[in-house]
Formats: sequence, structure tokens, C-alpha cells
Amino acid sequence: MKVDYLRISVTDRCNLNCIYCRPYEKVRVVNRAELLSFEEIAEFVRLTTKWGIRRVRLTGGEPLVRRDIVKLVDMLARIDGIEDIALTTNGIRLEEFSQKLKEAGLSRVNVSLDSLNEKKFARITGHDELSRVLRGIEAAQEVGLDPVKVNVVVLKGINDEEAVDFVEFSQRNSLVVRFIEYMPINGVGGGKWYISNESIRKRIERRWGKLEPTSFEGGGPAKYFALKKSSVPIGFISFLSHPFCKGCNRLRLTSEGKLRPCLISNFEVDIKNALRGENRQAGVRELFDLAVKYKSTREGKISTSGFNKAGRFMFQMGG
Repeated sequence: MKVDYLRISVTDRCNLNCIYCRPYEKVRVVNRAELLSFEEIAEFVRLTTKWGIRRVRLTGGEPLVRRDIVKLVDMLARIDGIEDIALTTNGIRLEEFSQKLKEAGLSRVNVSLDSLNEKKFARITGHDELSRVLRGIEAAQEVGLDPVKVNVVVLKGINDEEAVDFVEFSQRNSLVVRFIEYMPINGVGGGKWYISNESIRKRIERRWGKLEPTSFEGGGPAKYFALKKSSVPIGFISFLSHPFCKGCNRLRLTSEGKLRPCLISNFEVDIKNALRGENRQAGVRELFDLAVKYKSTREGKISTSGFNKAGRFMFQMGG
């Protein structure tokens, strides 16, 4: 199994409170003293380039709330072997940071945006900040963080009727929209919000006709299509209806230093202690290999009940 992609959560804190990401009950956030330092993150990335890691993505929580995040991007951009540095953000602070991130070496951004309607946006996120997100998307495009991808978690009965609106929005603004099947991590929401991407695709095709496969290379699990007479891709990430475990090429590093090979398993290894140990490289290599080996044991059959075993919520793992 080839593992060349590392998702790094730099914080579990966020300036939004999305209903499918955080549970209703209060969950402890990581004390800042427990977070991996930027130097430790960079060292881990530097070591893992020797074992195949070529791409990194910074996530959260919300990565742009981590102090001096631009400094980390600059540190990672200087590591030999890293070919691509991306960031997933809710877009609230993207207008402020786009230029600095680009100058530091960031390649591109994914923006999580689940509604183009102000009231629905506030219902999903808990905050009335849609206009700031839209300005952040514009800023990212202006500085050349290209392509800008817009990630839409589709929630049945809440925003699924906006599929056509998102396609129109993305086509008009040359954005890569990606519809993501809702995943009930740790049981949040149960199955009540799930709707298959096949249903979303059919709605789009009723409006514009059959979607055509496209050669757009996204580097991840999304399957891309395009409207007739359009070169702007439309992506579908269908983890429940079309699991892609066998082709998964990623590992996840949590903000406090746990390396996780699978989003919906509670298996993780403690990288932080290894990084702070005497025989650092050997210790990290052993754990890295253990995580990769675990990935090879995962089956490709996923059900909503399996998500109850994650052991963490989405904001604690980096998505």
C-alpha cells in the first residue's frame, strides 16, 4: 500500500460550531501545552518524506486560528521531498491570510461551505458569517491559491436542495465544488442526515443533463465529472455508498500528536512521545510502519454503525 499523503491537524479549536462536526455535549479541547510544536510537526514531516510522504494538508478544527500558522507553512515548504502543501479551512479568516499563506508556500485551499443561504449557513455553523467566507474564497482566487475547492457536506433535509445552487455558484466562479456524503462520526446525527451522492448527482443531471467523466486530477478520493460544454469539475466524495478504503493513501496526525491510519477506527499511535524520545528516528519509523500496516487490514465495507467506533469527533481528527 502506497501512503504518500499526510493530513495534519494543528488545533482542535474552531471559530464555528458545525452540527455534524461537534457533539451537543461539552467535549474537552486540547490544552495548548499539549499541542505538537511547529518544530515537532516539521520534524515529523521531514522524517516521513524518507518513507514516502510527498503531500501534506493542514487541518483543524480550524487551522487559521492557530497562532503563527503562516510560519508553519513556511517551515514545511522548505522540506525537501514535499511536493504539495494544502489547507482546509472554513474560510472565516481566509481573506486575512490568503496572501501571506501564498507567499509562505501554500499551494491551494479547500473551503468548507455547506450553504449559500444565510439562514441555513447560520443553522449549520452556529454563526452568521457567510459573507466573510465568500470574501475569503475570492481572496484565495485572487492570490493564486488554485484550484480553490469548495467542500459541501450534504445533509438530508437541511441543505440537500442546494445542490443545483452550488453547481451554478461553482461554474460561475470557476470553483471546484465537491459534494461529500455525510459521515456520522462517533454517532453524531446518526443516519438521519445521510443522503447518497447518487441522489445529488441525479438532481444535477435533471437540470443540466448527464454529467461526463473528466480527467481532472484531484489527488484524493473524489470522482470528478463536468457539465457538457464546461471544463469546471464537479466532485463527489461518496464514502458510504462507494467506500474507498482499499485505495486510501493518507494518514492523519492529530494536534496532540496521535497518528491515525483510519478516520473511523479508534486505532492510533503516539508520535509525540517518539519525537521527544532519545532514538527519535527509529521510534517514529516503528510507529509510522505500524500505522501503515494497520491500513492494509481495513475492509472496504462501511456502514453508519461503524462510525461509532472512531473514538473521536471530526474536529478532533482533522477530517
